[in-house]
Amino acid sequence: MKIVFDLGGSVVMPSTPNPEKIKSFGEVFKKIKDMGHDIAIVVGGGKTARDYINLARELNSNESICDILGIYATRMNALLLSLTLGEYGYKNIPSNFAEAELILNLGKIPVMGGTHPGHTTDAVAAGLAEYIDADLLVVGTNVDGVYDKDPRKYKDAKKIEKLSFSELVELSINASLKAGSSSVIDPLAAKIIERAKIKTVVIKGEPEEILNVGKGKINGTIIE
Repeated sequence: MKIVFDLGGSVVMPSTPNPEKIKSFGEVFKKIKDMGHDIAIVVGGGKTARDYINLARELNSNESICDILGIYATRMNALLLSLTLGEYGYKNIPSNFAEAELILNLGKIPVMGGTHPGHTTDAVAAGLAEYIDADLLVVGTNVDGVYDKDPRKYKDAKKIEKLSFSELVELSINASLKAGSSSVIDPLAAKIIERAKIKTVVIKGEPEEILNVGKGKINGTIIE
């Protein structure tokens, strides 16, 4: 199976950097590769990106420059993760899908960050999955699936076990219209998933749950 993993930056790089945590992700991805899967990974910027973006805004930067700073942060996180992949690692972080596919074809695990301003790493992961004809897109977040509202804020939030592509698009757009809200998958990524009909799962971004995906066990929301 060909799988693209989309990991939030705060999942890989929490507020306090933890090398053992990063190593644990690397070990899991090596195991999944050894199972016979072809995998690629896209990593977000997390707190590092937010800190630099906030600083740039205080310096009166425009949003395009803020995006570029965020992209640099995602690529730093990607390189750190790539260093844990042993023989499957590749020290050059691809800046586009063609470079990622080349690394994949070499039998390695490409690890990407952002690509260009205006695109989140969710959209990059969805685009990469479409580009390489992936069988599955796995979104690893701080929550264990898609909910009708943010479960970290609302105790009565309900987990959605399955979604259609069109329902995902509607949910992502509605969430993005609410001030201060955060959707698990952003609208652009949702539209790419819909047009390419990429089977997608949203799971808790923990090593054991990621390993379960490699074994064919999904503990999250399935979108198809």
